Amino acid sequence: MIRFSLFKLVALIFLCLGFYYIARWQIILHNNGTGSTGVQQRFLHTCNLSEPYRNELEQLFDRVHKILDRQSITHILCYGTLWGQIRMAKMLPWRRKAEFCVFNEELMAREEARFLRLFYSHNLKIYYIHSEGLYRIFSDNPDVSPYVELVVFQRDDAQSMYKRVGWRRRLMPPHCDWTPSLDCFPSHLLEKVLPRRKLGHFFYHVPMGGIELQKYHYAQNWWKDVRVFNC
Repeated sequence: MIRFSLFKLVALIFLCLGFYYIARWQIILHNNGTGSTGVQQRFLHTCNLSEPYRNELEQLFDRVHKILDRQSITHILCYGTLWGQIRMAKMLPWRRKAEFCVFNEELMAREEARFLRLFYSHNLKIYYIHSEGLYRIFSDNPDVSPYVELVVFQRDDAQSMYKRVGWRRRLMPPHCDWTPSLDCFPSHLLEKVLPRRKLGHFFYHVPMGGIELQKYHYAQNWWKDVRVFNC
């Protein structure tokens, strides 16, 4: 019969915890290297989206754009949607959603209930995901239909950077160099008149410098043309 002393039992527990946190840290580092959570950074979906689905996503995206534009709310292409504009001048065919990046300072200047009613009045559904700091907008069930995300950023004047909001990120160190998941990018990318670029059949604002924003959101692979299976 094997006997364990209290010291050996405690040592075994600490050893197991050590292995667990090392493995967890490796996973976190791997995820940060490919971009923020909540946004598909490696585009690993297979190309199984039909043309009607992609057309519906494009139309929904433009409806959201027009609502924001009428309210003079700054919104730019970002994440996978910006990749689609840069590489194909249209939505990437395997993506089930599209993103605008919006800015907390402008949203805070508006009554939230009124902001939400803007979408309800156009027969769109919208809700806010507090942990991720983003709005999700859809016309039907987002599990089977296209949806649009408004990813909220806030200006950090001390660092001259914009960074993601959401309570999950507020638990982490606030400095951009220490917390890659903040998805920081320099404020000068928004300081001039923003250019408009074609995406599908419509034109939208993009950040200054073209691909420059992607160098911050995809620091580990922005220069690669990452392909998806069957695409």
